Amino acid sequence: MNVNNNQFNTAFSSIKREKQKTMTKDEIMDIVVPKAYNLLSQRAEKEVPENGKFRRIFVAFDIPETRNEALISIENDAKEPNSIRRLVIGVHRLNSDRVTSNYIFYGTKKEILEYLKKPEIKSDFTNTVYSLSKSVDDYYSSL
Repeated sequence: MNVNNNQFNTAFSSIKREKQKTMTKDEIMDIVVPKAYNLLSQRAEKEVPENGKFRRIFVAFDIPETRNEALISIENDAKEPNSIRRLVIGVHRLNSDRVTSNYIFYGTKKEILEYLKKPEIKSDFTNTVYSLSKSVDDYYSSL
């Protein structure tokens, strides 16, 4: 397997479709969001160098009750690409190229990995995903 392949929704197949129908969107997000940033953290340990440029890595998942997909990524910083990394949450409408995103955190690889271990980030990530998803829905409803 090419380590630069991105992880998509198949990473979250542990929630059976039948069970999803009985769960609220918040219950689904309580399961999926930590899996997403934990998977991203595992990938970052292997795929993101301490120094130097690298190819952006991300984990994607569907946002329940929407036609949107969230992407949590780590990428090079534009100003200091050799040492600083950015943690980004983006949301886009499925089958579109337009992404609405926010930088969540930036720092060295070590600082990002430490940040991803903090328990309070689950609610921050979920709130950001919901906010960005609403922005995407608002954009497409105005067309």
